[in-house]
Amino acid sequence: MHVINSPDVPSAHAIREQLRAGTEIHVNGHVTHHHHKDFSVELLSGPHIVLHVNFRFEHDHIVAMNTSTNGSWGPEIRHHNPLKHHDKFHLKIHVHDGYYHITVNGEHLADFPHRIPYQSVQAIGLKGAVHVDEISFTGFDFGVDWNSQHDFGHTGYGAYGTETYVAPVFQETHSYNAYF
Repeated sequence: MHVINSPDVPSAHAIREQLRAGTEIHVNGHVTHHHHKDFSVELLSGPHIVLHVNFRFEHDHIVAMNTSTNGSWGPEIRHHNPLKHHDKFHLKIHVHDGYYHITVNGEHLADFPHRIPYQSVQAIGLKGAVHVDEISFTGFDFGVDWNSQHDFGHTGYGAYGTETYVAPVFQETHSYNAYF
């Protein structure tokens, strides 16, 4: 297991090995009150948002899930938001061959079908009105040093969640481009 304790929000963190069926990402934290009225957890690949899980608290009180390819959003899938302001939560994203199985506090929220191959995921992003205590990763080989400062092509995520954020773009020969 690899754990990132008290990550900043907003921020993005490299996932040092490819996702595969059986890997899990856990996000533990609590909803906060700020000028934002929602928060998002996203799986990122270059300029693409492979999985967008957006907890909304204002008008519709839903969890919206989607995918964005080169800035174009697909059809949104909506579910009831089980969280309220100041609630503690445990979000689990479990990778299956055909979908992500997503739970909140041990309760099934949704199965989101892969629209972009999960093997392309390079980072996890956090943004909005949330405090995250930890992110943990399980089911990986951990054959590389997840604490290394080696870039792995993720430097474009440095300003993630800010107005100055520009998603990374990879050369045609980059291995992740094989998925697009």
